[in-house]
Amino acid sequence: MIIPARLASSAHCFRALCTAVVVVCMFAVNAAQADYRQSVAVLRIGVVESHPAAANPIKIEAVKNAFSTALGIPVEIIRMRSYAALIDAHASGRIGYAIHSTRSFVATEAVCGCVRALRTPVAADGSTGFRSVLVVRDKVTKPISALKVAYSRADSVSGWRIPSQAMDAGSLDRPQLVRAGSIAAVIDLYRSGKVDGFFGWLPDVPDAAGSDTGRLFGGWNHDRMQSADPLRVLWSSQRVPYGPHAVHRSLPDDLVEALGAFLDQMPKSAPGLLDIFEPFFAGGYVTPDPQDYRNVAGLVEASSDPEIQAR
Repeated sequence: MIIPARLASSAHCFRALCTAVVVVCMFAVNAAQADYRQSVAVLRIGVVESHPAAANPIKIEAVKNAFSTALGIPVEIIRMRSYAALIDAHASGRIGYAIHSTRSFVATEAVCGCVRALRTPVAADGSTGFRSVLVVRDKVTKPISALKVAYSRADSVSGWRIPSQAMDAGSLDRPQLVRAGSIAAVIDLYRSGKVDGFFGWLPDVPDAAGSDTGRLFGGWNHDRMQSADPLRVLWSSQRVPYGPHAVHRSLPDDLVEALGAFLDQMPKSAPGLLDIFEPFFAGGYVTPDPQDYRNVAGLVEASSDPEIQAR
């Protein structure tokens, strides 16, 4: 039987339309099946016990309820005794979301390659990270190798780990080192004239010069430093991003998107929650570049002590 061309064309269009309808229906079914509310029974969020909100049951409950309401699924807040425990729980998938220090995140990624940085907090001054610096008296003219330089502790990332790495690599000359034990002790040694300078950190603000010594240690000791001799930056490290909120790569993409949107909206929609969740970072969140953390991967080895805080 010979079918007219116009009828054949109509039949072809009808079949194509039916096929398209089937494809759309299949997509809708698959999308419904892929909805994280159906596949994720509970989201477990890990925080270390040293987090300011972790010690207050009322604050923990507020965070849990806010996440659960925003996501539409049950949420559990898991308190970890240390960053070592957080790393182990996140790497093993026992928690899906975690608030990391920079070093604990890099260590987790080194252990399993199974986490990704979702958002990085922004400080009130606009900084999204910091730089380790060597600061000295402005009048000092001696070479670095002849300087007496204080540092706080061997477990401080900015005060020792990063400078030590630079000295070992030969990019920073090794001065005469004095272990002070704390930031307060470092400042006391400098004010008393017993050292020429010290290792510390400066906030890194996008598009800013980054050498304002009045902002050393985030400006927390500015009053004590005002009465001391003027300082200048003699050496600065590469940028180190603040510790991220990170997710396990096994979480569904739509859940990760919902988490990111919730964090992005938090400064405007729930500023009180942001104060609880990020008491030291009042500027909300930004999406980090994955390279930000790859740049500081040398700070940790998979087998090293992961108890170190971000700065």
